[in-house]
Amino acid sequence: MNDKRVLTVANHLGSVGGTEAAQLVVFRGLVERGWEVHLLYVSRGDFWPAWKELAASTTQIRASLPDPSSPVRSTIGTIEGALKGMRTLPSVTYVHNAGDVPVALAVGARSGARVVVHLHLPPPIRQPSWLNALMRRAAAAIAPSADTANRWISRAGLDPAKLSVIPTGIDIDRFVPLPTEQRMAVRAGVDVGEQESMVIFAGRLERIKGPHFLVDAMGRLGGDSHLVLCGAANSSSYLAELHHLAQGHRVSFLGPRSDVPALMAAADLSVLPSIFLETQGLVISESMACETPVVASEIGGLGATMRGFPEQLVPPRDPARLAEAIKQYVTWRRIEPDLGARSRAWVLEHMTFSRTIAAIDDVITEAASVLGPPSLREIGRDS
Repeated sequence: MNDKRVLTVANHLGSVGGTEAAQLVVFRGLVERGWEVHLLYVSRGDFWPAWKELAASTTQIRASLPDPSSPVRSTIGTIEGALKGMRTLPSVTYVHNAGDVPVALAVGARSGARVVVHLHLPPPIRQPSWLNALMRRAAAAIAPSADTANRWISRAGLDPAKLSVIPTGIDIDRFVPLPTEQRMAVRAGVDVGEQESMVIFAGRLERIKGPHFLVDAMGRLGGDSHLVLCGAANSSSYLAELHHLAQGHRVSFLGPRSDVPALMAAADLSVLPSIFLETQGLVISESMACETPVVASEIGGLGATMRGFPEQLVPPRDPARLAEAIKQYVTWRRIEPDLGARSRAWVLEHMTFSRTIAAIDDVITEAASVLGPPSLREIGRDS
């Protein structure tokens, strides 16, 4: 029997957020490294075709976690899911959500498969103590930044010796710089003038991501700067608020787009003005891989992602300081022409997807072995 059989659990196979996308690309990478993937899932979405193609087996379950709103039905569903997972005979169970730990541990209780949990998000304020206790029984945990790891250690009492810090890498062949002619064509396609500086925000248009601070900051600049907001808004009232703030300024609302890498490469500056405890901020690495420098809030794990460019970090919730930073760096092509190339070089050295997958492979391989829990390691700590 293949000793590289990994079971994972997903609530929804669709583009809900970064966790769902990260889980898919990680398991695609593990398949390329010889792992046989088995999937338990609750509902299908737009990622279903990709999962069906990469997984050796896919099994639908009713629930992966008991739900207080339907305790009996969801508990039965969780038990049924565990029984189905046992039949795949995994050598390790690797989940990407704290809420999937109970079913993973249930599988392991019968099959002997140890559990690895990947914590893409910071701990919630009110996570149940019983779930924290179950998480402490996992053989290993992974967090994308030291900030996130420390928050889980403090909040859930996780053992630091079982926690590995592995930044999530990006596809450096997808996020690439564009030659000047192509850049200008992309800019023209979103109504950015030839003499304008293009600033991009790529992400969900929601309050915790701070785009209202960015619109405010851009209004303080005046002149020939053009802000492009690229992403979906879940709240119509918040979107209306952004439109109101943008009145009288050069701001374009593009909505969700499939050409985000080209838009990033076309921009002069990418800005992440988040007020949320970001675990890492993938948009930072993606933009820098396109040779587009980034200005970001100094919050959560963003400082670690930009540790090569600390001067480009600003305090969150401060549109005046944000405006100053944008003004300083948006003209980098004229003032500091090597900044774009240095930004991509940083990503190539520290944030590649292949680096991430190799590190994850090490963790789950060790968890699947009889050598005991993995020791603490932080990828890139000394680099």
